Amino acid sequence: MTAEAADIALLARVLNGDKSGLASLLDRHWLSLVRYSLSILNDRDAAEDVAKEVFVRLWEHRETWGLEGSVLGLLFRMTRNLSLDEQRQRDACQRAASRASELPAPPCPTESIQNKEVDSAIQIALASLPQRRRGVFTLVRQHGLSYRETAEALEIAPQTVANHLSMALADLREALTPVLSDKMQRPIWRESLAPVRYVSGAFGQHAT
Repeated sequence: MTAEAADIALLARVLNGDKSGLASLLDRHWLSLVRYSLSILNDRDAAEDVAKEVFVRLWEHRETWGLEGSVLGLLFRMTRNLSLDEQRQRDACQRAASRASELPAPPCPTESIQNKEVDSAIQIALASLPQRRRGVFTLVRQHGLSYRETAEALEIAPQTVANHLSMALADLREALTPVLSDKMQRPIWRESLAPVRYVSGAFGQHAT
């Protein structure tokens, strides 16, 4: 049985009120959903809260779900929407606090300070991508979703996914090639490049 078929079978159990089916879906996809939410919110606790809410809503509204389409796409779409809702609420609270104090809102803390120039360059390059391209790249290259699953998660056409991924890879190649070329000339940097090979290696692999 394929992973997609297994997900559909588990969702069918959820639709029939089987809590063990929900628990199995949670076990299969919890970490991926947390990581995806974390890429939006930059807050581990908030990302875990979002993932919890996804499965709560999946259960509470089980009568409304169907078995058509991708279960993984559904879960990532719910995660994306809830994460964006959380981010909007945070932004609103930050603006309100800023107006109340008549002081600029403090910068949001990051999870950690990047210690390597290459890692910093990659993070900057990813952050500089337009939101839609960054979202497509995150789902396809970092979370391993297919074009169809990504299209369902983002509510766009599969061809649009392919187009955005191609443009994202071109943008990253343009931004990172000078940095990587410079570092590769110094042996001390070669080991530090291992975590980012999936980015540079992805430049010539547009199809899934």
